[in-house]
Amino acid sequence: MPVFKAVSGDYKTGNDLRNLVNYAVMGKDGTMNVHGAQGVLLGEPDSMYRQMEDVKKQFHKERNRQGLHYVLSFSGEEEKYIGVNEALRIGYAVADFFRGWQVVFGIHTDTDNLHIHFVVNCTSYETGRAFDMGLAELQEVKEYIKAVVWNYYVRSLPEGERRETVCRKAGAMVEIPICSPASAEKPGTCSAGDSRRGNTRLFERL
Repeated sequence: MPVFKAVSGDYKTGNDLRNLVNYAVMGKDGTMNVHGAQGVLLGEPDSMYRQMEDVKKQFHKERNRQGLHYVLSFSGEEEKYIGVNEALRIGYAVADFFRGWQVVFGIHTDTDNLHIHFVVNCTSYETGRAFDMGLAELQEVKEYIKAVVWNYYVRSLPEGERRETVCRKAGAMVEIPICSPASAEKPGTCSAGDSRRGNTRLFERL
C-alpha cells in the first residue's frame, strides 16, 4: 500500500522553502532527480523557488509558514509495476489534487523504497488563499493516491486478468487521471480532466 504523509516542519522563512525545493529536486551527488511541477515552469531549483517567492510577494504572504512538505513512498511489491516513469506520472496526478497551488516534486531512488517528495507553496497563485489540509483532507488524498496506484497495478496485469480484477473492485469506483508521456511535461494536464473529489470513473482505459 502506498504511504502518503506530511513531514513536520515550520518552514517559516524563504530559505526554508528554497531548501525544500532544492532537496526535492537535487540528488545527493549534485545531479537532478527526475522531477515535475504544477503552476511552476520547470527549471533549476532556484528558478522554481523564485517563482513561488514571486507569488508570495504578489499577495504579501512573505511571513508565516512558507511551504508544506509531503512524501509518497511505495512498497517493494508496488515497485514491481511502478518505476521512475510511472512515479513521474503519479506525481503529476497527486500534484493535480493541489490545483491552484504551486507544487514541485522530485522522485528519489536513494533508499530501499522508491518515493516522491512534494513541496507545496502555501499561497495560492490564483487567490492568495493559504493552503490548509486537515485530517479529513489528508485522508481524502490518501484514498485518491490508493486509487491511482491501483490503476497502475491493473495495467500491469495480463490482459485476460484485467476485467475480472476490475469487476471485483467495481464497488469502489473513482475517477483517476493518467497523464500521457506528452502531458507529463505540462504541469496539471492529465487526460481524465478534473479528477478530484467526488468523481466516479475507475480508469481511463484498459
